[in-house]
Amino acid sequence: MLITDNNYHAVVKKLISDNRKVRRGQNLQNLPSKGAGSRVRNQFVPREGYTFVGADLGQIEPRIMAHIMYTRYSDNSMRQIFVDGVDLYTTMAMMTFGLEEEYCVDKAYDPTGKFKPRAMMKTGQLAVSYDQSVKSFAKKMQVMDDVAQMFFENFDQTFPSFKTMVADIRDFMRQHGYVETLFGRKRRFPDYKRVAASASKNEQRLIRLYTERKSLRRLTPTDAEQRRITALQEEINKLSEDRGNVGYWERAAFNAVIQGTGADILKRIGIRMAQICRERGWEFNASIHDEVIVSIPDAQMTPETIALINEVMTKTSELSVPLTTDIAIQKRWMMEYSADEWDYANNRPLLEFANKYGEAA
Repeated sequence: MLITDNNYHAVVKKLISDNRKVRRGQNLQNLPSKGAGSRVRNQFVPREGYTFVGADLGQIEPRIMAHIMYTRYSDNSMRQIFVDGVDLYTTMAMMTFGLEEEYCVDKAYDPTGKFKPRAMMKTGQLAVSYDQSVKSFAKKMQVMDDVAQMFFENFDQTFPSFKTMVADIRDFMRQHGYVETLFGRKRRFPDYKRVAASASKNEQRLIRLYTERKSLRRLTPTDAEQRRITALQEEINKLSEDRGNVGYWERAAFNAVIQGTGADILKRIGIRMAQICRERGWEFNASIHDEVIVSIPDAQMTPETIALINEVMTKTSELSVPLTTDIAIQKRWMMEYSADEWDYANNRPLLEFANKYGEAA
């Protein structure tokens, strides 16, 4: 069935009311990749005569942002980092704070020793897209307000279209009730206009309620005043729920475009990879976040096979920025060897890497 704006709600209602059970596979996305989760993952092995190959898209969401900034606003500031093939957050930190690379690599502090530029850059990009306040960001990063303020001001100057991109996506949702990924898939927000209108109408009322509650809390309340505080809180909860939903949906609109486009890219990769698996006798084992895992017959474990997987990951969808992938060859899940560490003639790690994981490898 073709789903359109006109029949969308009817289709959703039908799906919700359908009680038929469908057998589900295991949700491996919820299995942690560190600690105990890593040990559990190590228990997954390919069937006899096969080898796992995992391929993970590299920094796909920032690349999508950079693509939008470049194609819609002619802003090459973030895109050029990917074109140059340098570390994203180190370079962004160098550009934003005007510092040398030695102060912007992982775990390094700025010359004053007040903050870590790269760590601030990585978290700050999200803070800008979520309209986080200076005080909230300063608290999260454990820095002084003036450092957080400097970050926001410098970020806006360094990446001039970033805030415009976020605002335009939200404005589109406010006007049309949906947003679209770069491939045209829609995420709808059918209740936004109604709830936003209600929240706007009640904003002054909510402020008065907060003010009255604050004044009563300054006192040692009587029983009557305590009952009034309770009544105030109940009304505040009800009215602030609408305001909270409005903020959540506005943030979700931006995420839906960026994360949704990333999901579309991975789906397109999955479709093409599944077809190759059918043609070559491979097995498509899993799609987890930005990663796909396939089992390759040992006889086909060649540099040419790795090159084909690389091509599927990076060329199935093309943006104005290059896509990259990290490919890992594994006899056990997460016991990973790069393509350069593998002995293809004997389908095992090269001798100098043979003890990388001890005897279990």
